[in-house]
Parts: sequence; C-alpha cells; structure tokens
Amino acid sequence: MPAGRSTPVRSLYAYPWDVASRGAREFSAQAVELGLNSVTLALAYHAGKFISPHHRGQRVVFPEDGAAYFEPDRDRYGEIAPAAHSDPALRHVAADLADDGRLQVRAWTVLLHNSRLGERHPLHVARNAWGDAYHYSLCPSSPAVFAYAQALCADIARQPVRGLVLETPNWLPYAHGYHHEFAQVRGNLWLDTLLGLCFCAHCRRLAMQADLDADALAARVRARVDAYLSAPVDAAPDQAAAWLMADLLEMAQLAAYLKLRQERVTALVAAIRDAVPRDREVWVIPTVQRPTANTWLEGSQLAALARACDGVEVPFYEASAARVAADAFDTVQRVGDAKRVRAILRPGPPDLGDGAELAPALAAVKTAGIGDVSFYNYGLLRSDRLQALGRTLQSDR
Repeated sequence: MPAGRSTPVRSLYAYPWDVASRGAREFSAQAVELGLNSVTLALAYHAGKFISPHHRGQRVVFPEDGAAYFEPDRDRYGEIAPAAHSDPALRHVAADLADDGRLQVRAWTVLLHNSRLGERHPLHVARNAWGDAYHYSLCPSSPAVFAYAQALCADIARQPVRGLVLETPNWLPYAHGYHHEFAQVRGNLWLDTLLGLCFCAHCRRLAMQADLDADALAARVRARVDAYLSAPVDAAPDQAAAWLMADLLEMAQLAAYLKLRQERVTALVAAIRDAVPRDREVWVIPTVQRPTANTWLEGSQLAALARACDGVEVPFYEASAARVAADAFDTVQRVGDAKRVRAILRPGPPDLGDGAELAPALAAVKTAGIGDVSFYNYGLLRSDRLQALGRTLQSDR
C-alpha cells in the first residue's frame, strides 16, 4: 500500500462530461472551495441516463455505452479491446485536471459492466442456468475477459492519475437496472441470487477443474426457479432470505460454486494489481449490494479483495447514519484492517435523509477507523447538496 500520505482523501466522484461542461479549472476551483482534495473521474464507463442539474448545455445525459475516456493503446489488447469515446475533448479531461494540479486524479474504472463489449463478444458474457446471455456483464471466468481487464487497467495507469478505483471486477447481480427491464414477478433475494448465477462455458470449465458438477447444479437451479414461477405463491422478503440460507446449507455444490466465484474475482484483482505499477494505487469497489456483507452475491469476498490490492472502497449508501455506522463496523471487522477500507457516501437523495445526516454519517465512518472518504456524484447532486457537503467538510476540519 502506498505510504507517506497523511492527509485523508476527500474525493468527489465525477463524470468527464460534467467536468468538461464547466472546464477543468472551474471544476477544480469549485471542488477545492468545497474542501475536497481529489476527484475520482470515470475513465471507463457504461451506458446510462442521468439528470444533471448543473451541466452547461444538457439536463438529461445519455453517455456513450461502454466508452473509454482516454486514448487506449490498441497494441496492449487481445481479443477484447475498449472503445474510445467519440469526443476527443472527453478523452482528455483527466489530463486537463492533472495539468491544473489542484486535485489528485483517481481513475474510476468500470471493468466488466459493458453492454457494448458484451454484444460484440457474446462468447464471453455471463449466462444463467438456462443459457440466457446477460450481455451487460462480461464474465470474469473467461480468459479473454481476464486479459482485457488487466490490459485496460495497465493502460489507464499510463494516464496522469494517482491510482485506479475498480468497479465491477465481478459478476453483476441479476437486478441491476438494465434499461427497459420488465417483470411481473416480484424479485427477492433467493430468486435474484439463482437468476444471477453464471453457468457459461468458462464458469463450467473452472467448476470442472474444481471437481464441481456445474451441469447438475444448473439443473437444480432451473428446477427450483421453474417450480417457483409456476406456483401461485409470492415469497415475502424474510421468507426468501430464509430459503436462500437453507439452500446454502443443504446444497453443498451451491456453496462451493459461490466460493469458486469469489476465488476467481480475487485472482483477477490480484492480477490487475500486478499489472499496474506500484506507484499507482489500486482500490476496488467490491459490491453494489446493501448491506455490504451481501457482496458474495457478486463473487466478491471483502477480506480477500482488500489483500489482493490496496484496499476496498465501499459505497455505504444508506438511509440513515445509524445504518452507515453498523455497515462500516461490520465491513472493517470482515476486512480486519480499517486502513484497507475507504468509504463512499451519497450526500443527497435517496440517502441520509436527503443529506441531513451527512455529518453524523461522516463521523460514523471515522469512528469505525476509516479515514478516506469520497462523495457521489458531482454531476448528479443539486447545488444546495454540494454546498451542504462543503459546509460539512469545513466543520469537520
């Protein structure tokens, strides 16, 4: 882990298009005035639809799907390679911020959540127990995907950044807000877990090497889910959670399969850490799950990931400071070293009472021993929420 830095990180997550609409100098001046010393800038990102309260020129932004916001070195890649954003100006925002020099720049790097690449490479995406392809989720069991993620991170490390923050080095959960996502069956933890398991050819190969019968497990998953979808029942949340716990105890192959997924994601993060020069940090966002202990649903294991790189940067996206405090406590306990945990807080809707509990939430993560905190997201927050963040940071000094 890089040593010698005594000032806690106070970073603002940001999209290149929002920074570019203001200009690097104006953005940096605003961030410094708020009490921030860093920016976590998206350099590889997925599709979306964003309301941007203070973008100059747009109110609803549809970013290019699966784009790289830098100039990729094509010679570094094999079968799978990133697609550079079509706007040259957006590919140079990181350099513009680095040239300004007032903020440390960290590269927010979305790895395997990429519909653009998934559609181009259907042999390398996650597939459920029925063989249905999840094109938005590149599968980390694929050697080609593994090599792509390593090459992408090494390529980004050539940019003028302090380090990388990796998002989705794992499988995406079944429910992840895919556009035009429809269902008239209510989701629950049990159902979403089984629908989110990948049984692609690459996962089956790894299972076979570990003496696991992926075919039999996939058949069991199909039978369980098909029976549920055919029955006139609707599991309540506590019932679904109990079903999942019972399955984990009764189905040894399921528990072993989940552990195998965790080992693969940890190996990928460790390989990325090895591919990135040691003078660049590598932190990983382990999950989009709430609470954080559910990170295993995506193939992540907190302690192992924290050891495989410099640490985990955890989104404590909760409705109250009390829930942030409990989750931060548990996360630090699981990791075993508070110095390997960073926090992300959202100082606006839908979290923390629309920001009213930001100060106690910040105090809670510090009480848990977490010193570095980032805030999400510059382009999405109204001006009043940004100003409230600034007041909180000023009073925290």
